[in-house]
Amino acid sequence: MIEIPVAPPEAYENYFVQELAPIGGSLVGSFFVGVIPLILLLLLLGVFRMPAHFAALSGLIVCIFIAIFAWHMPAQQAFSAIANGIVFANWPIMWIVFNAMNIYNLSVRSGIFDVYRRWMLTNAPPDRRVYLILIAFSFCAILEGVAGFGTPGAICSALLVSLGFKPLDALSFVLLFDTTPVAFGALGIPVTTLSRLTNIEASALAAMVGRQLPLFSLFIPAYGLFFYAGFRAGIIECWPLAVVSGISFATTQCIFSNLVGPELPDLLSGLVSLITAVIFVQFWKPKYREEFEAHLIANPATGTNDQDNKSQGAVNDNDSNSQLSTASASQEKNSANRQSKTEATCVEDIDHASQRDPNVDPDEETGELSKPPVAIALTKPTVYETILAWSPWVIIVVMVIIWTFAGVSKHGEQMVQFPHLHDHVWLTLYDKPYDAIWDFQPLATGTCILVAWVLFGIVVLINGGKPIVFWQAFVDTCKQLVYADITVSAIMSFAYLYNYSGIVYTVGLTLSQVNRAFPFLSAWIGWIGCFLTGSDTSANSLFGNLQVVAAREIGLSSVLMAATNTSGAVTSKMISPQTLTTGVSTIGMRGKEGYILRRTVLHSILFVCLVGAISCFQQYVIPGIIPTWGDNEVVK
Repeated sequence: MIEIPVAPPEAYENYFVQELAPIGGSLVGSFFVGVIPLILLLLLLGVFRMPAHFAALSGLIVCIFIAIFAWHMPAQQAFSAIANGIVFANWPIMWIVFNAMNIYNLSVRSGIFDVYRRWMLTNAPPDRRVYLILIAFSFCAILEGVAGFGTPGAICSALLVSLGFKPLDALSFVLLFDTTPVAFGALGIPVTTLSRLTNIEASALAAMVGRQLPLFSLFIPAYGLFFYAGFRAGIIECWPLAVVSGISFATTQCIFSNLVGPELPDLLSGLVSLITAVIFVQFWKPKYREEFEAHLIANPATGTNDQDNKSQGAVNDNDSNSQLSTASASQEKNSANRQSKTEATCVEDIDHASQRDPNVDPDEETGELSKPPVAIALTKPTVYETILAWSPWVIIVVMVIIWTFAGVSKHGEQMVQFPHLHDHVWLTLYDKPYDAIWDFQPLATGTCILVAWVLFGIVVLINGGKPIVFWQAFVDTCKQLVYADITVSAIMSFAYLYNYSGIVYTVGLTLSQVNRAFPFLSAWIGWIGCFLTGSDTSANSLFGNLQVVAAREIGLSSVLMAATNTSGAVTSKMISPQTLTTGVSTIGMRGKEGYILRRTVLHSILFVCLVGAISCFQQYVIPGIIPTWGDNEVVK
């Protein structure tokens, strides 16, 4: 029989007292009522495929009614909790995302992103196995670290299709590789959100995640190559590249997540891995196989225009009616010529290639076209162009490092107590008042990225960029993030109301009855959250505090369980309906999500089971690996 904590009588005089069993005094009955808004949200997203912003708002509305009429939360405090969630969603979360996306869009609109792409394509042998690692693994992590929110899958899958990959292969392997970077996506937003909702230091959570996911990062390059090219062509012939990429990525991810924080692990891991791999393939190349020969396209469907006119091979792209250039790597059968560093790569021009369905027949799926293309040259960028191409990423890294170690974000910090909420709620499970403080930092990480945008803007202007590209990039960013902002605001409002009403404590107290099996279940809870919301941030918002409540009731590490929630969540990103829908829309496969799901679901299940097993091992066998943080403290 579960002993249900009860608040002291004097608490009822000055506080809204959270009830743990408001439905007929039954904890189990209250549990099933409490999960109704969660189940509704997940059904609307996963089964009925409702747009995320509509689903999140619907779940929030139901949660309001349950909080007020079942948990007896005063309406004034309920809407104050919602306001708290909206404020936190926009500052710091969307403030970071907006500025990061603005830098990315400025690099695209100015043509600098095209130069960067050309640098990447011309500094590696034209072998699809090599490009799989460079783009789907390393470059995808860079984009995840800067932007996140579906951007990496959309861009990188289109890039791989432009290199001769079948569309199904392109998206499947991008989603497979974009697993471990998700936890630190958009400059660490998932971990930052988890920290705020659980009151656990972000550095402790980042360190714990950095002691789980690098184990996957180490082996994912070899794992992906095996399933793409087979044991001989993928492992035996390409193992050196897999080892170099995996070690460089995992080491950087582990070091920066443990020593710096959640902001830079993705960006730096991707950059270090990409540079290391590019340098490595200058001295080593896999055995030539005709079936893996790359066919280059000058400019995949990024939906942008105004490419770098100084970049040979760059072409204009007019948004939805984009003209894509197809490429065909013109290679000599002679191995020495094929591997020459000075070799120019031929590209071919095709009108409206994005309008075809790559799944109509096998020939179109391979990228073969009936219309003869026109070739133009795609050459290596000069040293100046290379510096220009790398400038946005280098500026972001340098600025975030300076910002972090100089403690800039602490200057001007204001601790704002939310009216009608701060110290107006009695946290029954921990027998204390519930804090409601918004930590407003005008110089937060988002402001750091804004400064990086200004510096990068100066680089764009010096390079001859037109002022109009700033406005175009700004408009692109607003269009891309308007629904994301609504969704994140609704999800965070949902999470705050779920916490302050006491519903999450009822659910967490009930789940704590699984006892020692909870570390394994913890990974699956995160997996479910991300599968049906499509976001590690949303999964942490919905279930992060629930994990902490259950962990403390069982006597487990709250840091480990919270971190396992986000580590488990990343393993279902590859099969989330939201992710699949976004991915297929960029490669002409709309309506074919089921094909991708069948290719990735077993990988997802294997990965989440491994995360659960690692969590159990860390909790019960090597607990010393868990960062020392106040596990005995209660959530404030």
